Amino acid sequence: MLIALEYGYEVLPGVAVDTPGVEDVLRRRERGRRWGVLALTAEVALLAAVLVVAGPGSVPGTVTAACLAPVIASTAGLTLLWHRARRRERLVMSTYGWQIWPVRTQDVRVVAAGGERARGRRWGTDGRVVLLQPDGQSHCSFPVPSDGWDGPLPQGQRPGNEVWFAGDTRFGGMVAEPGGLPFRYVVRSVPGKRRGSGAEDDLARRAGLMPRSRRHRS
Repeated sequence: MLIALEYGYEVLPGVAVDTPGVEDVLRRRERGRRWGVLALTAEVALLAAVLVVAGPGSVPGTVTAACLAPVIASTAGLTLLWHRARRRERLVMSTYGWQIWPVRTQDVRVVAAGGERARGRRWGTDGRVVLLQPDGQSHCSFPVPSDGWDGPLPQGQRPGNEVWFAGDTRFGGMVAEPGGLPFRYVVRSVPGKRRGSGAEDDLARRAGLMPRSRRHRS
């Protein structure tokens, strides 16, 4: 049983990806992968054309290869990362339904490159949504859903004391404003220590949320 159900919180029927507007955002983001593939194809084709015309051992061929090789590697790496991120979002939202959690927002201290130095590190503050237990104590916290949002902004007033969450609070998932948009993928830097039920663990594995080290112990 999901911890949200144990707490008596509402879990909406179906899966998060069926929420109006979510599929459109996911598909638009997934199209970005095509641009990466096209760019990679063009770079490889350019390198091949130069090598065919000038010869692989020629000065122009060597210089072109030296210049394009890191560009090709960078494009391939970014395209792969983009693909994995989009696959991760869709997998989580196709596995879990929205859980409605009460929250409070607060600033927390985080390591930041431009922050003030203390104890050998630079520290700044970051806005977080704190998911609350029924007694009002903190269950866990995640970044604000709207940070970095690249999709359409929903209209109308929405409650500021709750968020929608799809995932496993021990590991992470998708956190959204009420209504399902905006949403973002979140992950806990240190997994929660709570031992989940067999059903919870199965869902976390299917969604790719459970760390490999945790899978062997479950």
